[in-house]
Amino acid sequence: MKKIAVFTSHVYEPMCAMTQKGINAAALDCGVKVIYFSSFSDSYSGRSYVEYNKYDQGDNVSFDIPDLNDFDGIIKISTYFSESVKVHLKQILSKTDKPVINIGGFDPDYMNIVCDDTHSFNEIVSHLIEKHNCKDIYHLAGIPGKHYTQERLEAYKSALMGHDIDFDESKVYYGTLWRDCGDDALDYILENCKKNGKKLPDAVVCANDYSAIGLIIACRKRGITVPDDLIVTGFDGVDDAVNGFPTITTSRQPFYNSGYSAVLALTEIFDGKEIPKTIRILADFMPNQSCGCKPVTADNIQDVRDIYLRRLKNTTNIAQSTTNLMLSVAAAETLPEFFEAVRENAKWNAGYKDMLLCLAPGWDQQRVVGSDYSKVDEDMTVVTGYIGDKDVPAQTFRKKNILPKELLEDPNPYYIFAIHHLQYYMGYLIVNPDVEFQEQDMQQSWLVDLGMIFENRRIQRDLQSSVNRLEFLYSRDMLTGLYNRYGVEKFFSNFFDECVENKKGLAVIIIDMDGLKQINDNYGHHEGDYAIKAIASAMMAVSGDDEICTRSGGDEFVVLAKNYDQLRADDYIKNVRDYISAKTKTENKHYEIVVSVGVYIANPSKDKKEKRLDDYQLFSKYVKLADKAMYEEKRKHKKKAADIKSHIKSTGA
Repeated sequence: MKKIAVFTSHVYEPMCAMTQKGINAAALDCGVKVIYFSSFSDSYSGRSYVEYNKYDQGDNVSFDIPDLNDFDGIIKISTYFSESVKVHLKQILSKTDKPVINIGGFDPDYMNIVCDDTHSFNEIVSHLIEKHNCKDIYHLAGIPGKHYTQERLEAYKSALMGHDIDFDESKVYYGTLWRDCGDDALDYILENCKKNGKKLPDAVVCANDYSAIGLIIACRKRGITVPDDLIVTGFDGVDDAVNGFPTITTSRQPFYNSGYSAVLALTEIFDGKEIPKTIRILADFMPNQSCGCKPVTADNIQDVRDIYLRRLKNTTNIAQSTTNLMLSVAAAETLPEFFEAVRENAKWNAGYKDMLLCLAPGWDQQRVVGSDYSKVDEDMTVVTGYIGDKDVPAQTFRKKNILPKELLEDPNPYYIFAIHHLQYYMGYLIVNPDVEFQEQDMQQSWLVDLGMIFENRRIQRDLQSSVNRLEFLYSRDMLTGLYNRYGVEKFFSNFFDECVENKKGLAVIIIDMDGLKQINDNYGHHEGDYAIKAIASAMMAVSGDDEICTRSGGDEFVVLAKNYDQLRADDYIKNVRDYISAKTKTENKHYEIVVSVGVYIANPSKDKKEKRLDDYQLFSKYVKLADKAMYEEKRKHKKKAADIKSHIKSTGA
């Protein structure tokens, strides 16, 4: 099966949606596989969102995913591409020899399928002159420098001159191709009319429907009625224009036919046939209410209402899905629960017939990828998803294949959306979306939120790791790895309660090293550190779940032990001393490591504890009592050492 890569943006906008519908129909008819690589870049807003550059960098990774050498042909839907995206795609496409067909604009580097703007736009202007006797006609043009802006301007001029009406440059206002230019355009038109002693022109022909919608809204705010006071026309035939109120006289671009023809053209190229460099398709002229051809009545209100309610329902669904997504992932304690929450929300409200969430290696490492990513082949992991009503099990596939084997072999088209937070790439979403009657901004918001919740998950993990690390540093002794005094205090309450419940003893064992100064003075401080660590190693080696070992000071250690009696304490101390002795002998140390030990065993009572002391006070009391016993043993050790020294001196031995 031949494969076609389609690069597009704003898949939910009506013009793109209709183009994709044509591509998908032709692909099924011709038996070719279509995979879309999509972003949400926008070339139509009058504002400059420079603060979103990092978001665009991550979003446009969609275009860097495919290795185009694995495809047979390429379609580029340029309708909504920003200039930066066009440059990026130009670099990508310059590296392949696969045939490329451009739709939604004109690109001199590739084959193009375009609307015959000259004929179609001329038809609108001529209609105003011939049908409505308009003479004073303004033009709300597109963005300067765009090829279609100039082409439609020339068609406007041609229609005027063909009807012996002089072209006046002052009657041209350059807008943004979006609703936001309506007020400024009307201000300019009113001011220019005032200079010429007129209140209003006969008509304004707009470069596209959205400009016309913006102008009509501006007129409504000023008390200007369309079409009674001013005729307004559009171009493109988008749903918002033909289903609005008033319905806008326009020329519906052949979006569906353009998409269908692009696939047919590629299949002819696959068969070795030559096709024209440019294929022009006529638009369909649609006279409506905004020029007066159809009366402005309530006849179409129910149709408008039905469409509005359908779109409102879809918008409400995706908004609810976003809310549910946030709530459900917040409640997820594990990654599998987290992935399940994403799947269930996508399944019911996001508008995806099929959805697979694929994570890349290092998705949680704030990974940045570039144009060379197309040549990277790595394991993609499907962590969750569904096909129809069937959940998809976790699986891996090679990125080079773009899709898992099951999806690669079926005839359906699939869309690839990058999952990212700002410029940080995490993987991609494979979806089969319902692109009709969906709101572009809401769909984009869902994907943005998806990236954000993955980033929040990463942040939570890193924060927890930092907390655990700080907790470790705060509660551990760095030389020995044992708990410090704070660390053992954390366990005291649980140990105490267990001993109360089991009616067993709670022991505090103090271990203090004898002669550390002599070892430091005679063998060096590194040997003193060795001795301290040897004692710690012995304590850890002979301890289990019932003991917590701490280093409480320079050469002093504390063991908190539950379910203890004196016999068990004596065994523990013996095992510690035996371990130390064996270790120093094995490692050929020329000194002995001696410890003094004190033990206090309490028989905890909840009532006594609650009446008298809190945990800290009670633990401190036990330590003090064990410390007293340890110093008693240390005194005996010193006396024994002194007696030995005195005996040696007296005997001369």
